[in-house]
This record gives sequence, C-alpha cells and structure tokens, in this order.
Amino acid sequence: MASIAIPGNGFADAAASPGTHARDLLLRRLADLAVLPAGHITPQERGLVDMVMATAVSRLDEAQRRRLAERVAMLPEGPRELTLALARDKFFVAEPLLGLSVSLSPGDLVGILRDTGPEHAFAIAGRRSLPHAVVEALIEHGNARGICRMLANPGATISATAIETLTRRSASEPEFVPLLLCRPELTARLALLMFWWSPAATRSEILTRFTVERRMMHVALGDVLEAGLAASGDDEPLRAVLSLVSPPRLAPKSHLVQFGHLASSGHGEDFLAALAQAGRVRQETMFRIVNDIGGEPLAVFAKAIGLARAEFGDLTVHAASIRGGTVPSRGDIERNVAVFDALSIDRADLVLHSWDWLLSNEAQIAMPDDL
Repeated sequence: MASIAIPGNGFADAAASPGTHARDLLLRRLADLAVLPAGHITPQERGLVDMVMATAVSRLDEAQRRRLAERVAMLPEGPRELTLALARDKFFVAEPLLGLSVSLSPGDLVGILRDTGPEHAFAIAGRRSLPHAVVEALIEHGNARGICRMLANPGATISATAIETLTRRSASEPEFVPLLLCRPELTARLALLMFWWSPAATRSEILTRFTVERRMMHVALGDVLEAGLAASGDDEPLRAVLSLVSPPRLAPKSHLVQFGHLASSGHGEDFLAALAQAGRVRQETMFRIVNDIGGEPLAVFAKAIGLARAEFGDLTVHAASIRGGTVPSRGDIERNVAVFDALSIDRADLVLHSWDWLLSNEAQIAMPDDL
C-alpha cells in the first residue's frame, strides 16, 4: 500500500516537547488516521484504527483528547467507537461531540445520559434536534438545569406523556413553569392544572391564553345538551366533563345574602356548601378556591356566577373571615379585580368547571401544601 500523507492538523505535526515518549507519538499518529476522510483509508483499516483508538485514547492527555473530540465532532460520519469513547469522557473532552456530532444516534445519546452526569445532559439538551427518546432520557436522568435548557430548545420533540410529567413536576420545580408556557405541546388542561402553583403574573397569562368563548358550541348543542345531561344520570365523570360545554348559570341575588349570613355566623362548611351549590361545583373544589392565598380563583368564581365587582369585594371579605386570615392587601385586591374585569362570564365559567373536572381527577396527586 502506498504511504499516506497525513495533513498537519494538530497531532502528527505538533512539536514534540522534551521527554515525549514514542508511545504518545504513535497514539497521535493513530488519531490522525482515525479522522482521515473515508476515501483516504479502506473501511477495514478505518474500523481497525477505530477499535484501537477507542481503547487507547485515554492515554492521551485531556487537552489532546479535547482537540481530537473537536475534530471528530465535525465529521459527517465519525469513527463510531472512538466517538462514543470521547463522548463518555470528562465533560471538558466530550463537550464538542455532545453538542454537535451527527454521528451520535438517539440511542447513543440515551446511553450517555444514563451513564454520565448533569454537565453531559446540559450539553445534550442544547443540540439542534432532540428526538422524543432523548427528551425522555433527559427528563429521567437530567437535572432541572438540563431540563430547562431542553424546554427552551425549539428542536426538542416532547411527547404528550413527557409534557404531562413535566407539568406535574413544575409544582415542585417552579423554574419549569414559564418554559412550559412557551411550549406548543402544553394543552389547556395542563395549563389550568399548573395554574394552581403558578405565580400571579403567570396565572393571569394562563387565564388569558387558555380560555375561550363557547358561543358556537352553545348554539350547536342548545337543543340536545339538557336532555343529554339528564340522561347521564349518576355518571358523575361524564356530567363533570359535559359541564365544560354547558352555558353559564348566574346565581340568584338571594344567594349573596346567604353568603354573608353564613360567613358572619362562622359556619364555614355551610358557607362552602352554599358557594359550591351556586357555582355547580364540588365542595372540595370550592374549598381549594376559597383557601387559595392568591385570590385569583375566587375572582374567577365570582365572575362565573355573575357577581358585580362590589359583590366580589364583599365575597372576598367573607372568604377571608372564613379562612381566619387577614383581608387581602390593597395590591392583591387590585390585582384580583383586574382578573375579575378581564374575564367574561362565559370564560370564567369554563375555567371554574375545568378546575372542578381536573381537581376531581387529581385527587390522588399531591398538591402544594399552601393550595
């Protein structure tokens, strides 16, 4: 075979420092062979060099391995075993491959995530394309920092199961919340569930983006809805989900007097029961609404049953007395009045009954203690 002219590229032509061993020169020459274009070496020889270097590469120092990794990362079809060995190396060495190498398959990336640490996961999370298998491995093996980078990556393909898992995790990892809101995979169901542990600004965004006027639906279903609900009988799950398409029903004004009387008398359970009846929701849902420290859920409830702004203010005072806490601050009141004003009755009714349906399904899922 004719001799191969190896281009000067960082290893074979590097000036040898005093005391460099013949072994190091051999390894650098093998490294040069490993990254030669396919036409310069037979596939069989390339495979042999790959096998040898995958084992021997650890004998090079970190700086040399890093330079080799940078060169391998640029190859459209890198030597497989050497690529994997470098990608599993220390993060300083592996970084170029983790972020750029097209030679790493989704299966390779999943294995690297399983066997390495959070720095590797963070680098992988920034790749131009993240198939769903890699995303799920990041969720399982990565830390919050890596998952946040993945959520911010438009090239990530997130399955319905994964987005649900991350939504639930956002209750204890709040840094996920704003990133989840930017994901197209987030559904109205998950957004309205995430509402309960979101900060005030995010709550307002959820109520704006994930509600809808149901006029067309009401027109289309008007002649069959009541009969269908009546025929549902004791099928509570069906009745709960059908409430999402039912038109609002405003509470009679007589209920307002009853709310005030029960609150002033300290009859907490009766107060909650009366509110639940007025809103046509479960008492457990009403308990969560009244005891929410932010106050936005009570604004949604008040709008859904047709209260005026002044009546909502009275209800806020009644709820505070039942909770045994102080009346909300002026800033809280102004924020919640803005929520009240921004919602139509129909949108508020949809949110209220969505919560009732969702929370009935979430009874077995631990929610934050202050909800």
